[in-house]
Amino acid sequence: MFNKYPLLLACAMFALFPCAHAAKLKLPPWLAEASQRQVPLEKDTAAVVLHDEEICEVSSSGRMTTATRRAVRVVTRDGRSSASVIIRYDSSTDRVTGFKAWLVRPDGEGKTYTKNHTVDIATSSAAVYAESREVRFSAYTDAFEDCVFACEYTVEDKGVFGQNIWSFHTTQPVALSRVTYKIPKGWSVVASMINHEPVQPVVNGNTHTWEMRDLPAFKIEPLSPSSSKIAPRMNIDLIPPADMRNPPRVTFPDWKAVSLYNSALYVKPSTPDATVEAKTRELLAAAGPGLWERIDALARHAQGINYVQIAMNVGRGGGYTPRNAAEVLRTGYGDCKDKTALLRAMFTAAGIESYAVTAFSGDRYFVTEAWPTPMQFNHAIIAIKIDDPSISSPMIVEHPSLGRLLFFDPTDPYTPLGDLDYNQQGSLVFVLAGENGGLVRLPFTSPMANHLDRTITAQVFESGSIGGRIVEQYTGQAAARSRAIHRLPRVKFDEVIRGWVNDTVRAAKISKVDAVDEQQQGRFKMTVDFAAPGYGQSMRGKLLIFKPAIVSRRDFVPLTKPERTHPVVLEPRSYSELSDIYIPRGFQVDELPPLVETATPFGSYKAVCTYDAATHHVKYQRTLVMNAAEIPAADYASVRDFFETIRKAEQTPVVLSKEQ
Repeated sequence: MFNKYPLLLACAMFALFPCAHAAKLKLPPWLAEASQRQVPLEKDTAAVVLHDEEICEVSSSGRMTTATRRAVRVVTRDGRSSASVIIRYDSSTDRVTGFKAWLVRPDGEGKTYTKNHTVDIATSSAAVYAESREVRFSAYTDAFEDCVFACEYTVEDKGVFGQNIWSFHTTQPVALSRVTYKIPKGWSVVASMINHEPVQPVVNGNTHTWEMRDLPAFKIEPLSPSSSKIAPRMNIDLIPPADMRNPPRVTFPDWKAVSLYNSALYVKPSTPDATVEAKTRELLAAAGPGLWERIDALARHAQGINYVQIAMNVGRGGGYTPRNAAEVLRTGYGDCKDKTALLRAMFTAAGIESYAVTAFSGDRYFVTEAWPTPMQFNHAIIAIKIDDPSISSPMIVEHPSLGRLLFFDPTDPYTPLGDLDYNQQGSLVFVLAGENGGLVRLPFTSPMANHLDRTITAQVFESGSIGGRIVEQYTGQAAARSRAIHRLPRVKFDEVIRGWVNDTVRAAKISKVDAVDEQQQGRFKMTVDFAAPGYGQSMRGKLLIFKPAIVSRRDFVPLTKPERTHPVVLEPRSYSELSDIYIPRGFQVDELPPLVETATPFGSYKAVCTYDAATHHVKYQRTLVMNAAEIPAADYASVRDFFETIRKAEQTPVVLSKEQ
């Protein structure tokens, strides 16, 4: 049968990227050498990086010209997506030039591409006001097994920052990864390695080169830390002469310098005007008298401001500078730094002290204490001073000089005051408080703060069919994640719930899904009515077998591999379930799952199954408590055994027999 969709995809790709014609290629020396490199392959290797290099030349005026060269060998059809490149740049300070790409076949023929084959687009669809852009190119439709895709280009940078990051490792094997800095006389370059022993540079005059070879693929494992915790990368500081007045490139000797620089950017934007003061009075008039109620009223308003990414003049520090609070209030939109500035202004108007805080969104491991720079942060949140000792929250941190600080993210639409997203918990953030600013390690919430309580009432029939109701009540981040799913379009939300129930109850029909969102209280409740044929297995009408663990936990990740390379990362959460399963008349319980109970330093689990003859139903109870933990790979066996105990317990059936 003819399948039209690959043809449509190919047509779309060729419409996006104009065609290049095949011919015998004359390759630049670096690519000719790279294409001959051999890399050991594992069975699941889709592509290998043959050459990954940056050559950065710095002029005495501070202009940086960076030439990038990259070559990838496509090993399997799945590796064709590696025959592509994305060049991110800031249009206010950067210019991309000299783009050229090649697709080299094993016989030496292939295609050559130029900048005319690329597209230039905004980095994000949410970036309505932003100068961050991307040059994109893909040779996906031209690539096939054993081809080499390569590209080179130059970025001219007139920005003001002299700090950079070079990542040596990827999820693919790397034959050669190299970064070179050519600096003016009197300048210096300092590099520090993360997740690897120091790599000594090869120095030739004013040229400094760092290189690593033959890196195996970075393995992606369930519940592992992010690559920023494991993969080798290098932090680079470009330092002008000490006696240079008004140096063209900015670096930061310590975190105090970072705090002074970034704190100043928030002073004017966070100053309330008459409109901000009036709005603050209006919001507080409807709030309760207590400090928490006052803070919550202002926090919820900032959280409700529409998110629009605004990143202008990033290369010269514009990416760290918020708009004025009054403008954010008037327009009703802003990004994370704008929301933070508005909320700070309202707190000032309310007589509540607060501080802007920079963070790295989505990866608690990215920020390192050893490298003072604002470049480690991509997000802004707020710290609110709490003078009332009666107020408690897991997100309050005792700062040595600033006192008790409550951390809140006004950009997170799913998490109320008093909580933070899982990925921010445990991370290093930076409090902007002038000379008193500095890094703070955010706490984790307790397992019981992120709780799922489930009750199930179900009837199993003689035919093996089942019908019942599931009621789930969530708190904390368990509620936030369910809230995020619930705010999907209704059709998608129903699909998620249907798919979850059908994972264990095959062919289930969902007749009702109701949800009640109590975000301000940090709660979320869901009710699901379901029915399915054949849940229980009938054995010639004499035995009926079914699993009392009717549905699975949606965040359950099985750990089945015998060995592991990376640590296991566990988030704090807890779970309890009580299922009342009524059995058909004329049947009696023949076998029940045994009691299962296990406890470890990182978690505990218990499953109990009993039978109430008076009400003719099976009662199944299970509880799980997981502590926030990072367990070394050397102790992986204990984690695997823990989850395997749970898996086996929840696969053990109830056996009913026909009464004589």
